[in-house]
Amino acid sequence: MYFNKYPQPENFSFVKPSGLDAKAGTMAIKDRTFGFSFEDLGDDVYKLVVKGEAWPKQYSQAVLSEPEEAEQLGRATINAKDGLQIVKGNGKQLLGSREDRFFGVSGDAWIMQFDYEKSYRFYGLGEKMFGFEHSGRSTKFWNTDAWADFPYEAISEGTLDPYYISVPYLILKNGEDYCGILVNNPDAVFMHMNPNVIIANQNDADDILGTRFCVGSADGMPEVYFIQGPSLQELTQKLQKLVGVTPLPPVWSLGHQQCRWGYKSYKCLDNLEKNFTKYKIPNDGLWIDIDYMNEFRVFTFEKKLFKNPAKEIGKIQERNHPVVPIIDPGVKVDPNYDVYKDGCEKDVFCKNPEGENFVGFVWPGATVFPDFSMKKTREWWAAWVCKFAGDHGLIGAWLDMNDPSTGSSECHYMLFNDGKDSHATYHSQYALGMAQASKDGFMQANPELRPFLLSRSGFISTSRYAAVWTGDNASNRRYLRGAIPCSMNLSLSGIPFNGPDVPGFGFDTNTELAIDWYKTCFLFPFFRNHSSIGTLDQEPWTFKGKAKKVVKHFIQMRYKLMPYIYNLYIDQEELGDPIMRPLLYHFKDTKKLPLDRIDDQFMVGDSIMQAPCMDEDQKKREVKLPKGSWLNTINGRWVEGGKVVNAKKEDETTPLYVRDGAVIPMRGDKCETNETAFDDVELHIFMSKDQTKASSYIYKFDDGKTFAYQNGERTSVTFKVRQLRGTVKIDVVESDLSAGGLKVRPVLHAPGAKKVEFNGEELAIKETNVTFCGTKLKIRKAKAVKI
Repeated sequence: MYFNKYPQPENFSFVKPSGLDAKAGTMAIKDRTFGFSFEDLGDDVYKLVVKGEAWPKQYSQAVLSEPEEAEQLGRATINAKDGLQIVKGNGKQLLGSREDRFFGVSGDAWIMQFDYEKSYRFYGLGEKMFGFEHSGRSTKFWNTDAWADFPYEAISEGTLDPYYISVPYLILKNGEDYCGILVNNPDAVFMHMNPNVIIANQNDADDILGTRFCVGSADGMPEVYFIQGPSLQELTQKLQKLVGVTPLPPVWSLGHQQCRWGYKSYKCLDNLEKNFTKYKIPNDGLWIDIDYMNEFRVFTFEKKLFKNPAKEIGKIQERNHPVVPIIDPGVKVDPNYDVYKDGCEKDVFCKNPEGENFVGFVWPGATVFPDFSMKKTREWWAAWVCKFAGDHGLIGAWLDMNDPSTGSSECHYMLFNDGKDSHATYHSQYALGMAQASKDGFMQANPELRPFLLSRSGFISTSRYAAVWTGDNASNRRYLRGAIPCSMNLSLSGIPFNGPDVPGFGFDTNTELAIDWYKTCFLFPFFRNHSSIGTLDQEPWTFKGKAKKVVKHFIQMRYKLMPYIYNLYIDQEELGDPIMRPLLYHFKDTKKLPLDRIDDQFMVGDSIMQAPCMDEDQKKREVKLPKGSWLNTINGRWVEGGKVVNAKKEDETTPLYVRDGAVIPMRGDKCETNETAFDDVELHIFMSKDQTKASSYIYKFDDGKTFAYQNGERTSVTFKVRQLRGTVKIDVVESDLSAGGLKVRPVLHAPGAKKVEFNGEELAIKETNVTFCGTKLKIRKAKAVKI
């Protein structure tokens, strides 16, 4: 497969108006006839399915949930004259077929082409490494084992496409309205966002060939969802509910994670735990890589490294550090290996064209692969995961090499569905099947506990089963600068629980680079330090001088904000909002302050904006502040938005701004451990002198690890906060204390306030300061109040 060559509309035959019968649901293209259906699923979600002899069945195993009926904001139609038209209620077109280009075929491939305007902007596309906005791009969706499939130069520079995860979802921004296109197809989907296709730019493609805004696939049944926003937030919520929200994860998975290729024994884990304790750096998971296994046999431990795995893992986890082992799908070919023998007996491995087990060459050597396209295989794998987790007390795992990686063996000889289906039918959803089966296994082993899985690869609806990390990156500034747009687009594409390896996996990091990685990523949805074997150590305490102090502080800042972060994950499960968001999510794009291409700033929830400095030797940077007032946490001053401001790059701080009117729950201790008391928090209130609007915030907590919250065991308190004549008034307007009472300490970042009242009672306050993002901020702190 060519990754940098794409199907082009000139090589397709399109249905003509005379061949399209919308009422009968048929299309005639030359001598071929196709049936189609176009459904209004409610909530401005529409589904197009085209059927023909070339596509005998739908191979996608993505799990999609049709929306509940809701008010219609617009309408969508298909007719012979106009093809597909999606319009607003006022008649404005959001998306429309290009004339006579509604649907085309070329052999088994298909394509849809749309009208294009230069004002259009494009986002989403899942995991891509070429920036936030995608105009002028073409791309293909096909999961890759990036470091095995691309040359060294592309790996080091981070110019890899396609990447580990395939989510064929495109967001169109048309003015201030948004529309989404989701192609539910596991084959090699492609998309054109009006690229210049002429070689060496010798001609202007727009003048000669016309524009090309297209979606299509090399094969596979066309099943395309069209979603109308109208806002980016509403669009994203609808998409997330369609593909599946992220189930509320255990709290420990939201903390700092420590991993390295080379961690392989109880001795390693014990040493890590002691050092985190010694240096008073909070951390949650301790991760082990492939070397813990017996000659890379999945579901085994090397006895020399773990003499009693269950007991030794238990010792680490008793100290509040979950142990997270890697699990690869490949099974070593060894007639004396029980997993291999059992899999052969149950006939669960992928076949080659000769009807034998397909053999690849990865870590175990000669390797066979579970055929996750089959239910019996997923059940078989779940049983082994259950045994592995249950026997050793494990509560999470990371799933690697599931692209699938087959080493030097050509993957197209790897067939699915007992050898009946081609490799392309399941390649990009292989990791999805592995995640589904692995989650089932953990649920069987620990039915009361929320499992945590992290996957390298994924497909549509992966969010239901696993978080993802953005693959094997490198410790350089190209990957650092690419981390924000990559994670933002994943967040908009239905996979909000994601993040990169910090401060980079491959190659050596250095002091300044590590500092900038940590400052940039400390509030990303997923936060893990991971590095490759053979590179310099990069555990937080290995850095010298200021670097160790800065890295430690920003890890502690994540834990200080853990009550806020956890509530964002509650909102994700309930509403579908991502944790990490582009500025466009909450603020309008204007001519004075364009926000449509900002890929080096982001929102964490709706209250915090980060604008990290990521360039080497950078002295300052421009920050685009959206409309409203913002607290600059570097100097503690309020600044009016709607303009561009400058922020200095300093050793111990990072440009971080808090929105006027924000109410943010935080920890009140020094954050030297990973233990967060969610029932005892500070309530930080950010209000400028001129702020007169009331704010509200719903704070929720539960036990952080079980499913008891689904049965109502969750505390929820709604606060209303307003500023009136020098007094900040905090009122509890609603409360449900099903998971226990709550103690709160109001903390004022409000220079115009001299008093604070809680439920009408004035509280004593004292002036003090808090170290926030490296700076001491003046605050007024009140006494604790029990609710």
